[in-house]
Amino acid sequence: MTTWLRMPAESFYVNVELPDDHPYVRAGIRSYGGNRWPASLPGFREDMLAYRAAITALGAELMALIALSLELPEDYFAPMFALASGTLRLIHYPPQPADAAVNQIGAGAHTDWGGITLLLQDDTGGLEVRNRDGDWLIAPPVKDAFVVNIGDLLQRWTNDLYRSNMHRVLNGAGARRDRYSVPFFYSPDYASKIECLPTCTSTGLPPLHPPCTAGEHMMEMFNLTYGRRTAPGPAERRV
Repeated sequence: MTTWLRMPAESFYVNVELPDDHPYVRAGIRSYGGNRWPASLPGFREDMLAYRAAITALGAELMALIALSLELPEDYFAPMFALASGTLRLIHYPPQPADAAVNQIGAGAHTDWGGITLLLQDDTGGLEVRNRDGDWLIAPPVKDAFVVNIGDLLQRWTNDLYRSNMHRVLNGAGARRDRYSVPFFYSPDYASKIECLPTCTSTGLPPLHPPCTAGEHMMEMFNLTYGRRTAPGPAERRV
């Protein structure tokens, strides 16, 4: 039996900045509100917000392309992402010790919860994705490129036509230096209704998932992961 080990990673989250009197902030909805910025890093806030704005615009362009691929109007998803709940995450994986196991895990196998994920990674490597046959494939870093993952919400929207792909970070014994990655989780507005798209259902293919809001789905996944005994096991946990 294989034993999966994990090394702790450091993270910094940048969420949607909204004023304290915004209804989402007053309601305490996750991913909306002020961020806590380190005072010791001048210019960090400005750089992160500028990057977040740029990557949000890229996410909107990709969703427009996805709409076209589904034979929908190019701007079909735009209203649902008008106040996207995208989270920018800065992740640092420390170097592995000399006696690290070959199968040392930096991030366990999981799918992403939202719409799409745009991942910027350094050249250290370690990302792996699982194909339909259950095999793990190495996803080597490509210079000046993003890795784009489909999330659970998009799978639900498309009636499982597009699949949320399982992936993990394998920091094996060869990972002797710091690893940095910057995923951006681009998801619809908290109140957006998620139901089977009109082009993804037919007489012989009824909707596979009941309608819900994006917020209901995200809260369900949060509770399954962090708050219930029925949460998926470590190898299948969704983050």
